Amino acid sequence: PGSKEERKVLIHEMRHATDMKIGKLKYEDDYVRYNGVEYERKDIEGQDMIHYDGKWIPAGSTDFPWELEANIGNK
Repeated sequence: PGSKEERKVLIHEMRHATDMKIGKLKYEDDYVRYNGVEYERKDIEGQDMIHYDGKWIPAGSTDFPWELEANIGNK
């Protein structure tokens, strides 16, 4: 508690919470919607995966635009 890492995580997650509150981002069991575009989501061999840019990528990856945007607050 109180560390620089904790602050980074809180800022990142608050950005997601804000985006969800204003309707920019939505997480569901079978998709993620960001800026009106839905990305299929499913469990593949026990891992939460999202179909993005033609491939299945693990949820939380910085390849996703919503993750990149949430990280901007930490720069």
